[in-house]
Amino acid sequence: MLETEIDSKMNVPDKSLAAGMVGKSISRLAPSGKAIFETGIEEVFSQQEFIDENQEVIITKIERSKIIVKLKK
Repeated sequence: MLETEIDSKMNVPDKSLAAGMVGKSISRLAPSGKAIFETGIEEVFSQQEFIDENQEVIITKIERSKIIVKLKK
């Protein structure tokens, strides 16, 4: 039977995430991928460049459901 309810949701960042938080990429960000922060695993987008796996990243901004990161230097 056809279900009429949709119970999935878009990538909704944890409310405790904020610009300046540091995490680690767990996949290649080309330009999107996954990174882990103290709150858990999140889908993120690289600000400018591709970022390899196991690199420290820092959140530069959060736009609606999009977490923008750059390589921590």
